[in-house]
Amino acid sequence: MDKFTKGILTVIAVGIIGLNVQMMNGGGFITKAQAFEQGIKVSICDSAGMNCADVTRTNRLKVEN
Repeated sequence: MDKFTKGILTVIAVGIIGLNVQMMNGGGFITKAQAFEQGIKVSICDSAGMNCADVTRTNRLKVEN
């Protein structure tokens, strides 16, 4: 192999090793979402805003037509 090909393969190998190390340390591209403000609520309603979804006592989403 020529030097260019070896160089490209080395860059790819270093990148893969770097990604693996980052993921093993709890990082990665996808991190956990954090909520900063309390007291904000979101409602899922129909287009008229009349019928909204509810959460049951067992933490299940309840939707009625």
